[in-house]
Amino acid sequence: MNNLTKDEFRTYCLLYAANADFNITKQEIIAIGAKIAPEDFIRVYNWFEADSDMDRIETIQTNKVQYVKNEEDKKKLLNELKEVFFADGVFDSAERSIFFMLKKLL
Repeated sequence: MNNLTKDEFRTYCLLYAANADFNITKQEIIAIGAKIAPEDFIRVYNWFEADSDMDRIETIQTNKVQYVKNEEDKKKLLNELKEVFFADGVFDSAERSIFFMLKKLL
């Protein structure tokens, strides 16, 4: 999965954040669903689930060039990622690690 639309890219990144602790909670799904159309969420979720972790990182790396063009784009996406990380009220060490990795990757 390489060429995503901007909304698909955002959804993919948000799912990556939600899956940081290998457990996507209802609260995280609700937080993502508030930002994404249901049909887009389902389509991207199915792609996300079919990809390996390496594929996921590659997809984010490939698409960031198109959608994260400046510091403002990066800050906006990181803020959305934080909302997902905190959606279930827990920001554990695995989630912190993934957040800092995404911060560097983006």
